[in-house]
Amino acid sequence: MHNAKHQYLPLILSLTLLAACSGTPPSDGLTSTGSRAEVFEPGVPGGITQETERISAVVRAIDPVKRTFVLEDEQGNRQTFHAIPEMRNFPQLAVGDRVNAVVTQERVVQLREPGQPAGNGAAGMVAGAPEGAKPGVLMADTVELSAKVKVIDTLNHTATLEFADGSRRVVRVRPDIELRNEYLNQEVVIRVTTAMAIRVEKP
Repeated sequence: MHNAKHQYLPLILSLTLLAACSGTPPSDGLTSTGSRAEVFEPGVPGGITQETERISAVVRAIDPVKRTFVLEDEQGNRQTFHAIPEMRNFPQLAVGDRVNAVVTQERVVQLREPGQPAGNGAAGMVAGAPEGAKPGVLMADTVELSAKVKVIDTLNHTATLEFADGSRRVVRVRPDIELRNEYLNQEVVIRVTTAMAIRVEKP
């Protein structure tokens, strides 16, 4: 799997204070099922969005030298994966094993109150299955970004955000949000927590 900080960056940027998210995280080529829920106060910028994606597939081939394995879902789609170093029990993986993966992402978007300290950065955790168990991995990653509202377009109901590196992005504003000049130069905080659990089961 790709590093969550980079894999989901386009989604992070589009889910800003004044934006609404569309779409779900990529599924790496295998068919997946997902769900999405939003919590926000009407008329108030910001909110919480949670997306969950599930993938279930069977191991069809293994290359122990390259540490790769091929998964096939129920629709016959196949994808080759590379076992990360944290997958310590890769040698125990066998053809016919079922791999279940669940990715959950929670995005919290809010205005930073005046005087509130900045907390930009990232934190992560990776845990492998105990020795002797079937391969498995649990990963969690939190990324926080901040930007300032530089332009408000009431005609198109959009806002332009400027990030720390100077880049800008135009985002669509939720229809229930009233665009006010007081939002100009206010800081938007986008905090994304992604958790991925992979479990391997015998057939």
